[in-house]
Amino acid sequence: MPWDDLRYIFGQIMYGGHIVDDWDRRLCDAYQIQFMNDALIQDELDLYPFSDGKKHSFKCPPPTTYDKYLDHIIKGLKEETPIAYGLHPNAEIDFRTEQCKQIFLALNDLMPKDAQDLSDDSSSKDTARTPNDLAGE
Repeated sequence: MPWDDLRYIFGQIMYGGHIVDDWDRRLCDAYQIQFMNDALIQDELDLYPFSDGKKHSFKCPPPTTYDKYLDHIIKGLKEETPIAYGLHPNAEIDFRTEQCKQIFLALNDLMPKDAQDLSDDSSSKDTARTPNDLAGE
C-alpha cells in the first residue's frame, strides 16, 4: 500500500489548507503516521466504527485481487445501517419518518385538484369517500 502517497494526498492536499503553522503540520503528520499504516488493513479489522462485533459488522478482507474485493463488498454489505456511519441505530427511525412524510406530501400534490366550486354537493360527496367506501362498490 503506498502509504506515503496517501498521507500526502490526505494531509497535504485535502487537509493542508487547514494547517496554520509548523506545529500544526507536525501534529497532522504524527496522526497520519500513527493511523495510516499496514495495521489499518489487517485481517479481521471491523470497518464499522463502534459496532463491537454486534449485529452489524463488516470485516476488512485480506490482501487479494480486485475481483475478490468486489465480491467481498457485494456479499458483505447486506444492508445499510446507521452503525456503518458511527450513528446510533435510532437515527434510522427519524430518517424513515421524514422519508414517509415526504412521500405522503408528494402523493398529496399528485391528487387531482378540482376547479369546481366546493359548495357543490356532488363534488363534496366524491371527495369524502373513504377507501372502505370504494372497496364496498
